[in-house]
Amino acid sequence: MKVLITVKSGKCQGDIHKPGQTFTVGETIPAGICSGAWDAIAPYVMTLKYGGDFPWEREKGMAEIHCPDPRGIALELRRIED
Repeated sequence: MKVLITVKSGKCQGDIHKPGQTFTVGETIPAGICSGAWDAIAPYVMTLKYGGDFPWEREKGMAEIHCPDPRGIALELRRIED
């Protein structure tokens, strides 16, 4: 399985990410994603990638995570079938 990462909103303080930007996680960390955002979402990405879900999310196969910067970006993670 793969995970699609979508930047939903916010302002990236490092000016790396913009709303609407997407990344796909297959076997490696996607090129272009900043290390701060990746460190925040990696556990959630791996959970989704290997079939897990989060009971607090509104639907299975997805998660909404905020960048560690409190004024930063919001990211949507969504499991996609190969």
